[in-house]
Amino acid sequence: MTRSIKEYSQTNALRQLYASEMLQNLLQQHPGRTIRLGELVRSLGNRAFGPTLLICALPEALPIPIAGVSAVIGIPLIVFSAQLLLGFSSPWLPPWLANRTFKRKDLEKIIEQVLRYLKRFERVIRPRWQFATTPLVERFLGLLFLVLAIAITLPIPFGNMLPAIAIATISLGLIEADGVLVVVGAIAALVILVVMAGAIAALVSWAVTFFSKHIRIG
Repeated sequence: MTRSIKEYSQTNALRQLYASEMLQNLLQQHPGRTIRLGELVRSLGNRAFGPTLLICALPEALPIPIAGVSAVIGIPLIVFSAQLLLGFSSPWLPPWLANRTFKRKDLEKIIEQVLRYLKRFERVIRPRWQFATTPLVERFLGLLFLVLAIAITLPIPFGNMLPAIAIATISLGLIEADGVLVVVGAIAALVILVVMAGAIAALVSWAVTFFSKHIRIG
C-alpha cells in the first residue's frame, strides 16, 4: 500500500527527533545481549524508511571490523530499498529475516562511533528543500538505494564502504528533512556507481585479455 498525504505528515512528525537522539534511544530500548533484526526495525518506527536504511548502512559505512556484517545487512538493505521503490507504507521483513540476530555490543560500538561526529554535524543540518524529501522523490531514491545495496553485496575489495556512506548520507537527509543533504548524497552515490562500474569494466577487460593470451600460449 502506498503512502497517503496524512501518513507523509506523520512521517515528518517523526523526523523532528534528531538522528543522534534516535540512535541513543535504540540502545535504551534494547538492553539484551542480542537483538533481533525485526525488533530493531519495529523500534525505528513503522512509517520511516530513513532510520531503517541508516541503521542497516552504518556498519559498512564505518571502519569498524565486525565479522560477517555484510551478510547480515546486505539482504535487508535490498529488501527495504525495493519496498521504498514500490511505495510500501512501512518497512517489512519476512520472518526468516526478521528473526536474524546480532550482538548488542556491535550495535553499541557502531552508535558510539557515529555519535562522536553526528551531534556536531547536526548543527548545520536543517529542514530545507522539502521537494527532495517527498514520497515521490523517495520512490526514485529507492531505485538508487537498491543499486547501492546490490553493490555492497558484491565481493569487491573496499567496495562496500562508499555505497554504504552514500546510503547513510541520503537516509540522514530523509530523517532530518534536509533536501540539500539528500541531493548531495544522491549526486555522490551516482559518482560512486560510475567509478565502480568503470573499475569493474576495466577489471573484466584485463581478465579477458590475460586469459586470452594465456590460452593462446597454452
